[in-house]
Amino acid sequence: MNTPRHETQHNASPEPIGARTAPSTSLTHIGEVEELRDFLENAAVALHWVAEDGTILWANRAELKLLGYTRDEYVGRNIEEFHVDESIIQDILRQLKNNQELHGYESRLRCKDGSIRDVSINSSVYRDAGRFVHTRCVTLDITEHKKIAELQQRLASIVESSDDAIVSKDLNGVIQSWNRGAERLFGYKESEIVGKHISTLAVPDRVDEIPNILARITRGERVDHYETKRLTKDGKILTVSLTVSPIRNAMGSVIGASKVARDITEQKRNVELREHLAAIVESSDDAIISKDLNGIIQSWNRSAERLFGYKEHEIVGKHISTIALPDRVDEIPNMLARIARGERVEHYETKRRAKDGRTVSVSLTISPIRDAAGKIIGASKVARDVTERDRQEQALRETNALLRRANADLQHFAYSASHDLQEPLRMVAAYSELLRREFAGKLGPHADEYLGYTVQGAMRMEKLLKDLRAYTLISTSELEPNEEVDAGEVLSNVIANLGVAIKESGALITHSALPRVRIHEFELVQLFQNLIGNSIRYRSSDPPRVHVAAEQRGNEWVFSVTDNGIGIDSQYKEHIFGLFTRLHSAAEYSGTGLGLAICQRITERAGGRIWVESEPNAGSTFIFTIPCREN
Repeated sequence: MNTPRHETQHNASPEPIGARTAPSTSLTHIGEVEELRDFLENAAVALHWVAEDGTILWANRAELKLLGYTRDEYVGRNIEEFHVDESIIQDILRQLKNNQELHGYESRLRCKDGSIRDVSINSSVYRDAGRFVHTRCVTLDITEHKKIAELQQRLASIVESSDDAIVSKDLNGVIQSWNRGAERLFGYKESEIVGKHISTLAVPDRVDEIPNILARITRGERVDHYETKRLTKDGKILTVSLTVSPIRNAMGSVIGASKVARDITEQKRNVELREHLAAIVESSDDAIISKDLNGIIQSWNRSAERLFGYKEHEIVGKHISTIALPDRVDEIPNMLARIARGERVEHYETKRRAKDGRTVSVSLTISPIRDAAGKIIGASKVARDVTERDRQEQALRETNALLRRANADLQHFAYSASHDLQEPLRMVAAYSELLRREFAGKLGPHADEYLGYTVQGAMRMEKLLKDLRAYTLISTSELEPNEEVDAGEVLSNVIANLGVAIKESGALITHSALPRVRIHEFELVQLFQNLIGNSIRYRSSDPPRVHVAAEQRGNEWVFSVTDNGIGIDSQYKEHIFGLFTRLHSAAEYSGTGLGLAICQRITERAGGRIWVESEPNAGSTFIFTIPCREN
């Protein structure tokens, strides 16, 4: 069936129905058609027809009014021009072409004024002998409905996410809804409580409140901030503030109540706490004083009386400088200025003067006092007597000074002894070697063996004294390194120093990129030389393989020296860093037992640490840290 387009007149009526009226139709039938046409044109529901290609063939006044277009601006254009979402209209046309019907299909239409309307479309296709003639579309404006639905959803989300308990009940007191705040506050899950009476939450001596509140709600009254007690699932009694409002139906009749319950248990507890704090202030061993921003004392607790000697009535109203030493008076305006800016002064140590003239060492903590509006109106000061502590610290400093001197003398002696014994030992070793060469095989069967022991002992003692001297040098050095050294270059020099041991053992020394670090070059040489030397010395049957690496972790460099040697049992991992500590006999592995002690002392002086990760027969990784340079 063809649907002719209406004439281009603003008041012209569409001709879809008349166009299908046969010439021989009776006048009565024509009248019915005209009446039907008028009904469709002036229907309150928005109607329109669309051709198979999307061209709008006809629209009634309600459709035009909905979108704000004139008939000429709307009819004859493609329906795609008015849909906000192109994919939606394409889907609508596709479904209709496939002879599907649309029921409640939601879309968005663009109005002439640029606004967007949410609509629900019901549509089907009129066909003539199977041929697509036009759609029959009913457009329902659901914009307000969508807004209301979204608002309801937001309100539901607010209710559900509220920290307050929000509960609804009917006028009989039966619970209808229960949000998560109510679950958290009272402990009941929604499934456990909905359908039960609200008295489930009432403390036995408060049950009578409920009918009174429901009676007020039934009269349309609102109950605001009603403080009472309620019972949780686990039997705990809460102090709550209730706000109860009537729930009305569409006719305005009260059908239930909405209750917001706020837990004020903590608030009540805070009031009690303030009272307790006042008692604590009065009984505190510290002097607690308040003053205004001009420094006038406002309050003075008993400990302030004991510490400074003034009674409350003697000092309140006077300036805080009353207890200041003459050379410390200038501190007070500076502190008051900081307090006025909202700052807090913590653990400020100074001197104060008591009534009897004594000088008292005190540690002050001063905080702003604010009024209800947050304005700073004064300062609260806690003064702790640290006079005795200062005496003890002075005695400790003097003791430490004596210990440092004694330790320095001991280290000097160790250095001197190790240095002065070197020459006699070299003489013993040299002459023992001469005896062994001169009289080899001439002094009896055991003489060669004894002379060998003498030479070896002298050499071990010489090495021990050399290491002891290195240790004391490191321990007594007080100069901080002022330049960085290239760890890669230092390692190269160490490898050259160990050239003979590396060649004899067949060792392979590898390393990754190494950084520049702030440490004495001599100390880093000692670190690398002792750790790599140990890896070569305590090797397994395989040739030694040693790898040196470094990586930055936070504010420090972490070095590692990994080998394939004999490993260390976990019980000895801390023990090995002690002075003269050896896990093996000199016959098995040479050494003095000072190498790792030297390494530990170096890393500690540099502000780092050293440890080992190892298992027996699985090699070892010695790890040490050196702080990064401060920018």
